[in-house]
Amino acid sequence: MAGNTASMSLEGFVYTAMNSFYQTAISFTGQNLGGGKYSRINKIMIRCVLLVFIVGFVMGNLFYLAGRPLLSLYVDKDSPAREAMIDIGLRRMKIIMTTYFTCGMMDVMCGMIRGLGYGIMPMMVSLIGACGFRIIWIFTFFRHFHSLENLYISYPISWVITGLVHFICFVYVRSKLPKKDAETAAASYSTGI
Repeated sequence: MAGNTASMSLEGFVYTAMNSFYQTAISFTGQNLGGGKYSRINKIMIRCVLLVFIVGFVMGNLFYLAGRPLLSLYVDKDSPAREAMIDIGLRRMKIIMTTYFTCGMMDVMCGMIRGLGYGIMPMMVSLIGACGFRIIWIFTFFRHFHSLENLYISYPISWVITGLVHFICFVYVRSKLPKKDAETAAASYSTGI
């Protein structure tokens, strides 16, 4: 339990860095939507997804590579089970940290939809995709292939599935917006273009 908790504590650092791109996606998308700058929305999505991928991939893998010394900061040095705790933490980090960028990408897509003014849709997708999928995983796949790794692998699988559904929802919501920026549309109307 201590090794798992230590790994989760380290994940918090990576998640905080990735979450900044989720917040950026919401803010920038909402501002450009409100300002009628629809052409910028796709650029925001591409840049946020690319940046969260880079930050999540680099930080997640660096934390995993430095996992043993980092985990040792969280585990009692006098504990007789110290090495076992660190090993369990490393087992979690191997799966979660090395794929954590997919969680960040999922969050950015969720933020894009929220920034476009849709709050319920991404909430339902996240609830069903992240939580619902993992519950189904536990009662099906994990039940037959009972191991810690098979439990942990449900996380990146759920992030990828949920992220893809968020992307599909984003494309749908984005298609409902005007093709031209509000100022461009007004200018072309007044000049007869």
